[in-house]
Amino acid sequence: MHPYYPRDLDIPNYKPNERSTESLLLFVGSAFTFFIVSSYIGAKQRRPTASILSCLTFVWFLLCGLLHCGFESYWLWYRNTIAERGDILAELWKEYSHGDSRYIFADPLLVTLEAITVFLWGPLCFLTVWYWWQDSPRGRYVQCVVSIGHLYSCSLYYILDILENFSHCDPHWVYKWIYFVSFNAPWIVVPGLLLANQSCFIIQMLDSNKLKNKLD
Repeated sequence: MHPYYPRDLDIPNYKPNERSTESLLLFVGSAFTFFIVSSYIGAKQRRPTASILSCLTFVWFLLCGLLHCGFESYWLWYRNTIAERGDILAELWKEYSHGDSRYIFADPLLVTLEAITVFLWGPLCFLTVWYWWQDSPRGRYVQCVVSIGHLYSCSLYYILDILENFSHCDPHWVYKWIYFVSFNAPWIVVPGLLLANQSCFIIQMLDSNKLKNKLD
């Protein structure tokens, strides 16, 4: 018997996690904290005059690139055997599947979304990081493209489960509001803020060029 919803879901060869929820969350929290701090320090050393927001943007896209091309590509590769695997990445996916069991049985829609994420958005995140590292203005364009992709993918991810009345989510508030909603919310909030910021910059540049043309 498995712990996922809907309860009549058929999951052949399911193997329960050996690691506790607390140990898995502690591992993720520690890894994220170390990564964010070290990446921010590295960004500041590379470009000492960069603003806090700019450095955090670098950290965001580097984190997204690693998650997309690392953690999510693992799921894409082993999606049909996640339920029976016992390594820490598989157990992290099985833990998250309490919030969305579609990951435990390789739902075709998620396979499609994750394939796009791994092979398109992930590499573009790294391209954005490279442009930032080189202080290239081209990074602003790629930021907008990736942010729109994140917004679209995450919105579709949310909406399709909402239309099914969260049938794949454990009704406990932790799994529904923390795992499913909160863990994915950054891919709605951060891209929205980045797009707003880049839009303001582009509008200012267009207005300044327009004024310059009038003066000429």
